[in-house]
Amino acid sequence: MHVGGKAVSRITTLDFRRDNFGLFKELLGGIPWARALEGRGVQRSWLIFKHHFLHAQDLCIPISKKSSEGGRRPAWMSKELLAKVKGKRKVYATWKEAQDT
Repeated sequence: MHVGGKAVSRITTLDFRRDNFGLFKELLGGIPWARALEGRGVQRSWLIFKHHFLHAQDLCIPISKKSSEGGRRPAWMSKELLAKVKGKRKVYATWKEAQDT
């Protein structure tokens, strides 16, 4: 989709910066798994676990749209580190250009 000549991404991702793992652990820990999965086959047990896991994930980890800036760097890379890497790339490009001439 294009808006004003610029492509707009519809990609969404889990926003682990605003997560609530305490609630996540509480939700999954409060389920009596032995009783919930008792007498069920592997496939049925997996579906039950997956349902509870995804439900807890929806409640505890918000979804955010990927911005163009956030999509270009890993989530663990800070802005300061990204600036240093860009500076090093610029210095290398300048050095490489001087080698060619």
